[in-house]
Amino acid sequence: MNKYFTLLKNNIFRVKNLSLYLLSAIVSGILSVLFNPFLAANLSSMDYSIIGYYSSFASLFTPILNFSLISFYVRKYFKIPENKRQATLDTIITALLIWGAISCMLILVLFFTYCRIAGVELPFFPFAMMSVFQLFFNNFLLLYQVECRMRSEAKRYFKITMSASLITILLSIILVIVFKFGAVGRMSALLLSSVCIGLFAIKKLRSKFRIDKSILKEAVLFGWPVSCAYIIQYFLLGIDLALLEPLHDVSSMGLYAIAISIAGYLSVFYIALAQTFEPDIYKAVAQYNYKKIFYIELLIVSILFVIILIFVLFAKPVIAILTANRYTNAYHFARILSIGVLSTYLMTAIEGIINAFGFTKVGLINKIIGSSMAIGMYFYLINSYGFYGGAWGRVIAPLLVFIVGCISLILLKNKIKTMRYAEGKNESRLDYPLL
Repeated sequence: MNKYFTLLKNNIFRVKNLSLYLLSAIVSGILSVLFNPFLAANLSSMDYSIIGYYSSFASLFTPILNFSLISFYVRKYFKIPENKRQATLDTIITALLIWGAISCMLILVLFFTYCRIAGVELPFFPFAMMSVFQLFFNNFLLLYQVECRMRSEAKRYFKITMSASLITILLSIILVIVFKFGAVGRMSALLLSSVCIGLFAIKKLRSKFRIDKSILKEAVLFGWPVSCAYIIQYFLLGIDLALLEPLHDVSSMGLYAIAISIAGYLSVFYIALAQTFEPDIYKAVAQYNYKKIFYIELLIVSILFVIILIFVLFAKPVIAILTANRYTNAYHFARILSIGVLSTYLMTAIEGIINAFGFTKVGLINKIIGSSMAIGMYFYLINSYGFYGGAWGRVIAPLLVFIVGCISLILLKNKIKTMRYAEGKNESRLDYPLL
């Protein structure tokens, strides 16, 4: 327990880099929260339904567009010599550009076919295209942020993150509030912001258009199981909206989408904390320092628990303020969905640790097992309890994957021990200071 409090004391109040990482995500989240009442006053239930529906496919399309190349770069960063990092970065950016452009076209064709067959009543054009291309350009922002974190360049990270948030808000003001373009305006603002920031990120990374075949081969071998796992994650955190859409309840769908959006603001905290401590976690994995990993994750979960508890207690007045009293009833869903933020982090954390050790195929198997159970659960909950069932599904589904992941990590204990000895890591590594 003393070590836990030591970790809390030493890290929460680290001033420069850590504070800027946290501050950038938190300030961005606060800006979004403060801007939400203005959005709510200018967006209808139909607008929220459209935005929420197409946004729900992000967890399905993102891993297809980036093929987990960014995750590969993070894992390799501390394991490759500094003089080889640029070649790796160049390969990643070039692959993202080529594969991303091809997959955008394929996704749109398949997505359109699905919507026609499924009889989706929400309009496809131009919303689907804006959603997909936004994700494509957002990959380069994510890569730039990773580069900043790995290099401990917190000021650059802060500037790019704040710029992305401010540009999005400014464009939303112009297109949604001034010109009253509704869902088209909001999604256009998100797309244009991603394009601007994405192109800027590519320029600042100073990458050459080249591919190292050996690096690309290694990236593909690492990326395909991770990408498949993330695609399967859609059935955990996105399929609820697809299953709820046939209920043809636009009003409830709008409230549900609003609740997802507002509860999603809480994810800002775990993203901020996870990104802040990401280099420390990867270093700990490289050192096989289990204690350090445990205490970092315990710290993050504890902070998240307190934040979510506060939100659950005050959800109704908070949502009343954020939606200008137009969609206050969304708090029923938001309370449940906020708990899902914690369970989602638990799932993400255990997956990240497994992938960091290099067991990407194990992570994929875990997702398949967990998702298989989750799909059946979603059908039952939604058929029985409608939108409330969908909300509780978002809480339970990630927990299923987390439990499977914990079991897998226990079973991999001996294999990890063998890896440690093969790399010359001795037991003293387990006694390193926490930070």
